[in-house]
Amino acid sequence: MDRSFERDIIPMARDEGMALAPWNVLAGGKLRTDAEEESRAQSGDIGRGGTEGWRRNEQQKKMSKALEKVAGEVGAKNITSGKSAKSNARNGKHALTQFI
Repeated sequence: MDRSFERDIIPMARDEGMALAPWNVLAGGKLRTDAEEESRAQSGDIGRGGTEGWRRNEQQKKMSKALEKVAGEVGAKNITSGKSAKSNARNGKHALTQFI
């Protein structure tokens, strides 16, 4: 969830007319609500890694709470919805597109 590289490189890329392809923008599935995490724990779904590494740390929980607030403000159904990014784009903020 450390995006410092992108914060440092975006001004240079913008000046040079370069595009960026962000990697792991959803933090490997760590961006989820408390309810989603509880549901996952109840179901026994421990993710692809097969270890307890799927649980969020405090920083990831804090980030998820902030995203949950933004999602609520823009009417998105979940915190990883593209609707939040679209809202930022409509308001003149830069938006990033991820590869699928």
